[in-house]
Amino acid sequence: MIKEYTAAAFIALTLVSSATAQDSAEATAWQQVKESGTSAEVFAFIEQYPNGEFTKEAKAHMIDLLWVELATNAPESTAEPEAPAQSLPVTFSAPLTEGSDEIIGQSLEELIKVSPSYPPVEGLPEAFWKEQTCSNCHEWEQANLCTQANSYLTDAGAENLIKQHPFGGTFKLNLRTWAQGGCE
Repeated sequence: MIKEYTAAAFIALTLVSSATAQDSAEATAWQQVKESGTSAEVFAFIEQYPNGEFTKEAKAHMIDLLWVELATNAPESTAEPEAPAQSLPVTFSAPLTEGSDEIIGQSLEELIKVSPSYPPVEGLPEAFWKEQTCSNCHEWEQANLCTQANSYLTDAGAENLIKQHPFGGTFKLNLRTWAQGGCE
């Protein structure tokens, strides 16, 4: 009986020790990634620890970094430098000023009426989505789209911001900004 108890205790201690080492490794990795300041490294961390202790914080941090990287990587103008431009608020009918090239210059209202840039589901044959509009599958109008945009303000919805979207990831970020402004 003592040998069985000792073996069980040894296994339990080994498992606890292994879990503690993994938690410590995750904490160390998170600290390094957080200090690196690149969305690619944060994304790699999320893939390595998809259900980790710091995953939720990492996803929020990655969204912030993506916005910074978008602003930093914007094409330079050949015009005379002016005072820094203020980001325009995102509205339903005004052209978007931030995001990927596929969506800049188009409004949310226009985008829901055009064919997406990417398949809505990975691997879906083009015949099912090319030359279709978002409104073919969704009943998008300003009120319904606002409900979707508001979901990105929640913790659960914020996790979805890093998932691919048929208009690219920056479309969701613009929806979130639009919801923050009251979906005007």
